[in-house]
Amino acid sequence: MEILRLLSSSLLLLLGLNLNSVGAFVPHPTNHRGQLGAVEATPVEEDGDPNSVSRRQAAELTFAAVGLGISFLGTREVDPQDYGLWGILPVGTYKKKKTIRETIVPGKLWTFDQKFGILDVQVPLRMTIVKLSDGGLFVYDPIAATAECLELVNEIVKEHGPIRHIVLGSVALEHKAYSGVFAQKFPEATIWLQKGQYSFPSNLPDSFLGFPVGRTKSMPSSPEEAPPEWNKDFDFLSLGPFISRDGAFGETVFFHRDTKTLLVTDTTVEVNEEVPPIYDADPAPLIYHARDTVTDNVPDTPEVRKKGWRRIVLFALYFNPAGIMVKDVDVALKERRPDINSDFLGIYPWDWVGDDIASFKAISGGPLVAPILQSLLLNRFPVESLDFAEKVSKWPFERIIPAHLKNNLKYTGKDYLNSFKFLTTSGVPAGYPKPVEADFKLLRDAEVGLVESGAIAEAPPLVGGEYSREEIIARTLYRCRDGICAPKAPL
Repeated sequence: MEILRLLSSSLLLLLGLNLNSVGAFVPHPTNHRGQLGAVEATPVEEDGDPNSVSRRQAAELTFAAVGLGISFLGTREVDPQDYGLWGILPVGTYKKKKTIRETIVPGKLWTFDQKFGILDVQVPLRMTIVKLSDGGLFVYDPIAATAECLELVNEIVKEHGPIRHIVLGSVALEHKAYSGVFAQKFPEATIWLQKGQYSFPSNLPDSFLGFPVGRTKSMPSSPEEAPPEWNKDFDFLSLGPFISRDGAFGETVFFHRDTKTLLVTDTTVEVNEEVPPIYDADPAPLIYHARDTVTDNVPDTPEVRKKGWRRIVLFALYFNPAGIMVKDVDVALKERRPDINSDFLGIYPWDWVGDDIASFKAISGGPLVAPILQSLLLNRFPVESLDFAEKVSKWPFERIIPAHLKNNLKYTGKDYLNSFKFLTTSGVPAGYPKPVEADFKLLRDAEVGLVESGAIAEAPPLVGGEYSREEIIARTLYRCRDGICAPKAPL
């Protein structure tokens, strides 16, 4: 169970939700900071000046420096796919990161995929590059700046001009962890950060996270604040940031008018059985997860890869899908079989005993807001999230490029808005993905502990029921950190 908790905790930390503070999901008495009816912006306490470094932060930086020094040999980049800073990232501890470039619209739009994850739950992590009509390039959500990745990027730079803008459209750590290093590789570019950035366990200045001083800016709040070339080529809109005690959620999406493409980070994904090409060179995670139990010795076949992919997706979206039975640590260690599969010392800490196919099909075949966003984050701000989706839906896009899972989604504004209807009492329309409730169990249990600890607020009522818009807003908690407050919807 501790192994699964490690996986769950690591993935939740990407969204600033600290399970270690909630006692293994067990509710316990505490001071509640997130009760219904709290309508004023509530500041999240910090240690002194947010632009300075406290003693605790200094200690944490010292610890990180020692860790980096110990692993110095491991940081050397020998292969073009090596990423030297792999050892100091919060998760995703894999040094080799292959990059795949795909041309979406010739001469105008390209994507770059790598794998990212922990404990072989590795999913595509995607960067998008757009050619600006005035010349030069626009980068959305950078990935690890390996030699291979930079070579693929510079081939486009050579033909279409320099990178002028690098946009981090999210506050999530799996995107931020790579952006600072990538930005340093392109000194002519201006870097734009989604508002609400944070670091865990303590907030640090952006420069401490690798973002260059002097050319790193906060995301514009309106077209009037944006660079002229943005207004010529894009519409953009921010969701949040929604501030929690330990973290935040925020995302800025961009509509590229010329290619009719919507660029998003996490607000939309699509699940399907097609195994992403990024696994072609390294199918090990697929083979690992295709087993029903530790003694299974499965061959590397297309069917086995699809089975492994199906289960990776379920782990990535739910952390603890209903179809598994988790083993105690002593049992998992005793039963380990490195002779069958050597990953993680041969440990396979669960058995698949349920119907993973039904769970997978339930979330397949359409745009989906990830279950963790549905159950722990966006449902805390239903009015603001629906307002955002409705505004985005009015843009005439025909394609969505998300930062995870399937690439190049062929959907419109209507589809995007319908995927947010889980925030209404009527729910998502028929024909759209709808998760199986049993798969939500860990997230529901986590929600109880996180609310009890004050890490997140209790969810207000859904939209469309007996409560009015004004009443739902009154039951929503709007927090602040470092002068940045969660936006409150108009009445």
